[in-house]
Amino acid sequence: MGKLEIRDLCIAPDEKIYLRYEGKDPWDVVGKITSSIRPFFHVSASGTNNTRINWDISGDPITFFAQWWVKKVFSRFSVMRLFLKVQGEQKKTTGMGKFSMQLRPRLETNVQGFSLLLKPLWYMYSFLFYNRVRRKYVEKCREYTESFRNEIKEHFSLEPGLSPAPRTAVR
Repeated sequence: MGKLEIRDLCIAPDEKIYLRYEGKDPWDVVGKITSSIRPFFHVSASGTNNTRINWDISGDPITFFAQWWVKKVFSRFSVMRLFLKVQGEQKKTTGMGKFSMQLRPRLETNVQGFSLLLKPLWYMYSFLFYNRVRRKYVEKCREYTESFRNEIKEHFSLEPGLSPAPRTAVR
């Protein structure tokens, strides 16, 4: 049995989209994502999961970290996967703080079949038909990701548009 896997970046050439916020009640992002992720992507409970929520209330500021994933099926062969991470802090006394959110979408195409025939049949099928469909799925994946990011921006009254990539210190 042969297996062919293709992974496409939905927001090429970048792999991730970032969002930063500084202001009142940054912890609200966790509740917003949790409440809106299933209806936004039109997935059932098995299509999404909150894999981790950590918070430390022992100090000031309170720090938090959360992760989610979404699995949106486009076709028998193609699935969109979106991984979200949020990390932030909030002052106990004022409620002010900040968070950064990372979205990492990708499109996965998996085909299985008899190994001798899989490769030539897949090349012919993809050349004649599926490459155009997969391209549309990549665009759809990008649109879902950007729309979800814009919904979070709208909730926190941030301006729409692309968020810059994080700057790293050079040593």
